[in-house]
Amino acid sequence: MGLKIAVVGAGLSGVTTAFELAALGAQVHVFERGGSVAEQASFASNAQLRPWLPGLPDATNTAPLAFRLKHWRQRTRTQAGQAAWTAVSLLGLRRAATLRHEFNIDDESAEGVLVALSDDKQAAALRELLPVWSAAGVQVSELDAAQSRAAEPGLNTDAPLVGSLRIDGGVGNARLFAQQLRHQAQRRGVEFRFHTTVRRLTDAAGGVVLTHEHTPPDEPALRTTPRDAGDTLPQPMGPQDDRFDAVVLCNGLDAPALLGRRLPLFAQLEATVTAPLRLLEAHPDLGPKAGWLDAARGVSVARIGQRVRVTGALRITSPNATPSNRADAFESLHQCLQTWFPGCVPHQQVQQGLSRRAIAADGLPLLGASGRPGVWLNLPTGGHGWGSACGAAHSLAQMIAGQPPAADLAALSPTRLA
Repeated sequence: MGLKIAVVGAGLSGVTTAFELAALGAQVHVFERGGSVAEQASFASNAQLRPWLPGLPDATNTAPLAFRLKHWRQRTRTQAGQAAWTAVSLLGLRRAATLRHEFNIDDESAEGVLVALSDDKQAAALRELLPVWSAAGVQVSELDAAQSRAAEPGLNTDAPLVGSLRIDGGVGNARLFAQQLRHQAQRRGVEFRFHTTVRRLTDAAGGVVLTHEHTPPDEPALRTTPRDAGDTLPQPMGPQDDRFDAVVLCNGLDAPALLGRRLPLFAQLEATVTAPLRLLEAHPDLGPKAGWLDAARGVSVARIGQRVRVTGALRITSPNATPSNRADAFESLHQCLQTWFPGCVPHQQVQQGLSRRAIAADGLPLLGASGRPGVWLNLPTGGHGWGSACGAAHSLAQMIAGQPPAADLAALSPTRLA
């Protein structure tokens, strides 16, 4: 390809995008204001790798009025985008499996995701969605209660359960995956610049000028002596300009400021609790074996190695809202875990996290050309795990390289929000 491309943001989206671009022959530079990869939203994200399933309950009803109005107005245009997003997530599952096998990536993965059917009413509601999921390419099989408990023997015997739906996918540690894929990207020449803040993008003939500045933690930005930027080469201090053929923004809610254009985005908050799994000889089946999705509560439970991660309590706010502690959100995750897998973790050793991601009013990501020459966006939504990350990066890199993408991203283009 021979292009010189900048990627802004070294979360999972940024790392996968950089790798895919380098695999196509691009010269890639990644700019990250933090000290390593996957330190923000990808640090303790939803550990499920599963398709995006249209129709599942979401956080729309509790969203700000402005979001709900926009969501209602865009309802007629959403169907094509939903099908496209599901296709990207299915491609992501296949691409993640390929990368794991090719590079021997160990991200504490396990196969299997079951969607809980708590009662007959919920089971009937989810069964109505099966034709939609099937048409989108999602493979689904239904298990009765006994089969579900055989697949997940740690389930609470007293929890109401009429069965479950087995869907494509499994679980894995997104941060471990990003860390190991980063090394593969570096072997292909990708340069990572940590503790580096991108200040602005300026249009240039046939490209984009990116102004960046090395900003070490707890040190003034005006420092005049060189400093080693972690495991990258020492960087000069003060603003620096570099010209690129293209820039890919993977920095979530910070993308509109660099893009220089208003995007009607909101913030999606997702709470997470992670705790070590109890390992008791007398109870060898404590906790989940892989992935368990409580669609009614909007909570996912996943086993990653010897830990359990519970994710959910989604909430949509304005992009400038200050995240609160949300003790109620974390408590709801504890309650859900206790409902399905009681006593599987020592609750005094729980780690809590809160991530913020960009979300458009139609609930779909922004993937593709931004409308500004040379600037592309990879801004995925949260709430369904990281199964789509590799598919989005793979297809977007192909588009930037001028190749037909493995998944059609037209319905997910940022220009749909114009």
